[in-house]
Amino acid sequence: MSFVRLLPLLLLVPALTMADVDKNFKIQPKQFKVGTVVDPIANMALKAENGVAISEELKFPLQENKIFLRHKQGPKEYQWISGTVVASGFKKLHAFSLKSNYLKAEEVAKMRFYGTQNAKAFQDETDVYFDRDYIYSSRVPKLFFIKNGQWQMLKETVLPGVIKISSDNRKLEVASMKVAYEKAPKVIFPVKAGSYAFVFSAPEALPYADIGVVDEGGELTFKPKLVKVQKDFSKKPAISITPADIAKTKNLEQTEALYDKFVLELDAASADVDMDDFNADYPRKKVASALGISEKDKSFVEYSARYDVKRAESQRIWRTAKVGDVSYVSEPLQKKLDSLQALPLRGSMMPIAAEPIFIEVPADNSIDSAKAAISGVKPAKVATVKKMDQLKLKFGAERTRFDFEWTGVAEGVPVDSLYSWLTSDRADMIIYLNLQNNKPVWVYKEGSLEGRYQYRYVSLEFQVGDVVYTGKGSFSLPDYIFNEPEVQEWLKERNAPIQAPKKTAKDTVFAKDAAMPSIDNIATSAKIVRDRVHGTVALIDSGTFRFSGHVVSMSPFAIMTTEMTQKLFEQTMMTLDSTKRIKDRSTFKNPNKPVHNITWDDARMVCKTLGGDLPTEAQWEFAARADNVEGAVWVLDSIPDPGSYAVYRGNSYNLGKRFSEYGPQPVGSKKPNAWGLYDMSGNVAEWTRDKYFMFSFYVEASNPTGAMIGSSKVLKGGSWKDGEKALNVIKRDDEDPRYWSETIGFRCVYPREIIKE
Repeated sequence: MSFVRLLPLLLLVPALTMADVDKNFKIQPKQFKVGTVVDPIANMALKAENGVAISEELKFPLQENKIFLRHKQGPKEYQWISGTVVASGFKKLHAFSLKSNYLKAEEVAKMRFYGTQNAKAFQDETDVYFDRDYIYSSRVPKLFFIKNGQWQMLKETVLPGVIKISSDNRKLEVASMKVAYEKAPKVIFPVKAGSYAFVFSAPEALPYADIGVVDEGGELTFKPKLVKVQKDFSKKPAISITPADIAKTKNLEQTEALYDKFVLELDAASADVDMDDFNADYPRKKVASALGISEKDKSFVEYSARYDVKRAESQRIWRTAKVGDVSYVSEPLQKKLDSLQALPLRGSMMPIAAEPIFIEVPADNSIDSAKAAISGVKPAKVATVKKMDQLKLKFGAERTRFDFEWTGVAEGVPVDSLYSWLTSDRADMIIYLNLQNNKPVWVYKEGSLEGRYQYRYVSLEFQVGDVVYTGKGSFSLPDYIFNEPEVQEWLKERNAPIQAPKKTAKDTVFAKDAAMPSIDNIATSAKIVRDRVHGTVALIDSGTFRFSGHVVSMSPFAIMTTEMTQKLFEQTMMTLDSTKRIKDRSTFKNPNKPVHNITWDDARMVCKTLGGDLPTEAQWEFAARADNVEGAVWVLDSIPDPGSYAVYRGNSYNLGKRFSEYGPQPVGSKKPNAWGLYDMSGNVAEWTRDKYFMFSFYVEASNPTGAMIGSSKVLKGGSWKDGEKALNVIKRDDEDPRYWSETIGFRCVYPREIIKE
């Protein structure tokens, strides 16, 4: 055994000592005392619900809208207390964002924190506050902790604030611009400094929108004063519509027309209604400058739009109440509208325009730039040709009931054939449009109804003759529909990738992934580009994450969305002189399965041939975690299932050789992470560029490159033979770079500039 390989073992004894020291810097669960009364603490930032602070049991996830205090009672005794925020004490705290520091509340609740790196294990901070998103220090602007035998520091962030809603109305209903609360909250905590808007309503009262600003560490209190409405049953308005007329309507459009007629007659009947009391009592619209914010502030724009809608709605309610009893018409009319809007909608519609979208691909006879990458010579510009990739279809017209665009392809139909069918007005072609339900958004302008516009689109189907082809693509809405609060709420509920149309420059190249996302897929935050030479890659932007105990920054890079396939491997080898080619020793043969049985040296040579390299461990883990503090993507699902994301022991190796699922499977056969990367856990473990050393004594603050000593190389992600624990992307393994196995493969990273978007 060489000295370099022996060195980690020689350092094992002092390192193990360090690991033992780590235990002294953690709080054991038994040290949290339950049921003990907490003595008064000066400037306490929380108030216990029953007035007496009694130490509780640690429970996770932490409850929303509460703040928690970990109080040190003695060298080995801690108390855990919960309550509501007390503004006077809270303003004096220093905040540390869990997300920015890539930590979790479950993890930090049992860590000891210090105001200095010179402290001994028992000299940790006496009072540390927590909530779901932050840690707070009552004493110092810096907090240190020990992990892996090293001091690490938390980065301080802006102190959040709290929103309080004070009302005696037990039937008060509250909705923010993003969510409607099942029960009106008294406290919303923590919230980032900024502007916040809400809609307040209650039975027999006029709804209204309000907005306020939360300062750093501040408290914003809303005191809803709803204007009550009393109906005047002494009058009989001149309304020609009857319940029988409502029952006769056959569809939503007819019912809406009847509703509009009812509103006109009601307005005529209520023309003489005195609105002075309404104008005097209804809350005034707030001015942006008075709040100290811009009129373009997102929350203010949403508030302004919602205020106008609610004021117009309140005026109608007021007039209706004062004009007399019209409930015999209004109630069945509203019930009919609600029932028709709840029905799913399927209908046929042809586009008014079809626009082809092209991508540029290398010409078949062009010189492959990968060859030039070997010699270090700057490659000549690759000749390209344009290929029709998708279609953009425009439906309806501006300010009409249907106004939207759809971009995508039809499964089983070449794009150029579909384009030909559409532009030739083929008689036997029908396009079916499917909506979740028949509920349009009602858009008001200056108190008057401007129009009703459909927006709940979910899918398209193309029927030619008797054959139906499923559309794969996404919808987009014009700004005047997309920006409506009701539409935004629906989009957030569904997490649907419906967007406002984006204008693109002429000859823009549109990137396409191997699998077109459907309307039900969640859009990724990393752009995916299909490159014929380099494989399908994700363009990763710069960012930060907690790596080996440190928050590090990463520069942009591109990484293959799948492991290197046998097909791309063979394609790459064909660009080389026959004497330089590497043989594919994969046991499980399939063009779409990952290359395996490959050494570190050979894997790196393939990546360099393509103008890239193996990823560093930091690059690999940054991409694998996709801005997520968890080490396994499936734990975020409502029903965690590693088998839906990973080929591993449970769904592969344990089945035995008789089954086709035994061994590595075709890449991309499982779900991707949030950035569109497949098989980051399982299938084959992946080589990284870094040297392996069992302890991290130093980690660069930017783009870490691994240990300076060590002969083995880091492997990440686990394989089809590994159990669930080994699939955690934070874990690492190592092997001699000369080693190869049917469980080991790789993927490449590239400089962003060589990937043509």
